[in-house]
Amino acid sequence: MQIGIRTGCLKLPWFEAIESAAALGYDSVEPDIGADYATLPLWNAADRQRLAETARAHKCELVSVCVGALWKISPASADEQVRREAVELMKCTAAYAAEIGARWILLPITPGGEGVDDDTSVQRWIDALREVAPAAEKAGVLFCVENVGRGCGKSADELLRLIAGAGSESVRAYYDIGNAIAFKNDPVAEIAKLGSALAIVHVKDHAPLLGQGDVPIPACLNALVRAGYDDSLIFETDPTNDPMRAAAFNLGYVKGVLAAIPQT
Repeated sequence: MQIGIRTGCLKLPWFEAIESAAALGYDSVEPDIGADYATLPLWNAADRQRLAETARAHKCELVSVCVGALWKISPASADEQVRREAVELMKCTAAYAAEIGARWILLPITPGGEGVDDDTSVQRWIDALREVAPAAEKAGVLFCVENVGRGCGKSADELLRLIAGAGSESVRAYYDIGNAIAFKNDPVAEIAKLGSALAIVHVKDHAPLLGQGDVPIPACLNALVRAGYDDSLIFETDPTNDPMRAAAFNLGYVKGVLAAIPQT
């Protein structure tokens, strides 16, 4: 498995994060696209080229991007204009992500806000996924719905419902093992349940460093190996007051856990 880290975990801008992650031995970084997306490097053609070049030069890929802006610009919003912006944002992200070599696009399943119930949120998300899936197919990327709080996609069953509703091979699951524990779900069982729908994984713990909290990281990694998973593990970890030291520790910890797992 390859191991990556979110740019925010290093507390660095995108370009510097690539360089620092590479120096630590990470395989990739995952940048976050906030509500200020139009000002970010991904929305500038010259910067997209420079991002791709920087990743190649440091042998540290940009395998995934997170559309964090959907927390403020949700496809489930009661405001139709906001929903339209969310759809266009996802379509643009698919095209731009492909230019920098990303394969997976994290879509947090965000709520619609006050007055929007879960059933309505689910249907609006399904409608949006159906509309944007062709953009992912054209770009050769995957939209990956993540189990996050406050939305309608907290469990494997809920993610599978969204994926089935989307009706596209370009819509898969981004599974967060730490979020699963927070929602009192069993990540080992849910990894098995997701099966081939699982495309990429977030690793986190409810402690400053991996292995010190309540997330059963060794059991989860064992479950992934048993399931034949061999793609990316992306760290969404506490930067602490020393992000580089924390990132180095976490990388060493997970590499050690993986090395101890018998390969099938």
